[in-house]
Amino acid sequence: MIIPRDTSRQLDETLARLNGEHLLVIELDDLAHLLVEPDTEPFVPQRGPAQPGVDDLAATLAAAKTLPDELTVRVILPHGASPDVPVAEAQAALRSRAAHRASVVWRDAMAVRNMGRRQLPLGLIIALLSWVIAYAAAAAATSTDSGLLIALFAVVAAITFTIAGVVSWLVIQTSVLDWRQDSGKAAAYELITRCTLEITYQRD
Repeated sequence: MIIPRDTSRQLDETLARLNGEHLLVIELDDLAHLLVEPDTEPFVPQRGPAQPGVDDLAATLAAAKTLPDELTVRVILPHGASPDVPVAEAQAALRSRAAHRASVVWRDAMAVRNMGRRQLPLGLIIALLSWVIAYAAAAAATSTDSGLLIALFAVVAAITFTIAGVVSWLVIQTSVLDWRQDSGKAAAYELITRCTLEITYQRD
């Protein structure tokens, strides 16, 4: 696997600070970009992420092995910038947006999990029947002297064996694994609902 070294190093440093100080730092051109996507010219460099800051924070938290019990979000604005709202009001808005995003992402996770659980019985039945057919075809291939029949039974056994493996894995993966990434994102957003917001300004 090729690992992007600079990106990996930056993430490792961010997660180390999160683990040690329970702190995430994000640079923004405007405090409003904490909640909404920046509206900027495509070829003009910008300080912060292209997505809303709350989503960028959640993506970082979702990459952590474990989440801290508390979190401080420090927003760094350009020198001389003046936020339009008090810090307490901005913090309340951030928490509210994070709560909404946590609900949306968690519902997506439950939709995937429940779909997998609904499909699990039928998937396992299909997989079991495919295993039986594959075993029967393999047994038939070993008990005949006809080269044509051996080849036919071998093909049937290979196809049904593949079906059994793929179907059983897909339904298990959907019901057990696929929803967990969204679950982790929901937990990240939920942590932001309890965060403390700090606003600082970049030095000259």
